[in-house]
Amino acid sequence: MSLQVGRSPVRALVFPADDYVFAERVREILDEDANIDAALTALNRQLAVVHPRIAVSVRSPLAGFGGGPVVYVYRDGSALSRLGRDDWARDPSTARLVTDTTGSYIEVNEEAAVLFGVGRHEIIGRRAGSFTRPDARIQDADALWKALEATGRLHSLAVVRRADGEEIPVEFVTVRDGDGEGRNLTVMRPVG
Repeated sequence: MSLQVGRSPVRALVFPADDYVFAERVREILDEDANIDAALTALNRQLAVVHPRIAVSVRSPLAGFGGGPVVYVYRDGSALSRLGRDDWARDPSTARLVTDTTGSYIEVNEEAAVLFGVGRHEIIGRRAGSFTRPDARIQDADALWKALEATGRLHSLAVVRRADGEEIPVEFVTVRDGDGEGRNLTVMRPVG
């Protein structure tokens, strides 16, 4: 997936191309830094919070024509994805959360409550991302909802910040209407 960002002359090619959450994080970072050196530093620093294997490199000017600098951003350190199949998502012991069309949690299982470190009643009504490490959240959640609407599925990584402050890296899958019309299903599991 190639990203051209509003005010930044830097264009990014992200790998894996189907991780729309990762691509949105890259877009937000590049939108903040118009200069290539600042962009490289920011990408490495900010993405490492969620993606410890991040690798960023600048495309050689000989590899392309015009259009400003291009950076390659590898979520897993290479073009190969480390996230495999998601058979785990069907396991009944997996943390399971349902959001409505506004992005608010309307249903959660006990495994999600344990993962977040709070009671189920403390999750209901909160916005998706409320339990994600603040500096690892997407600033413009609308972009993700639009990607979910267009693709029907998001599969990525995040960092849950529990109520006690403990941070847990997680893999998640969100499926549009995965629990019925207007009920988006997210399943999570700890990774790392």
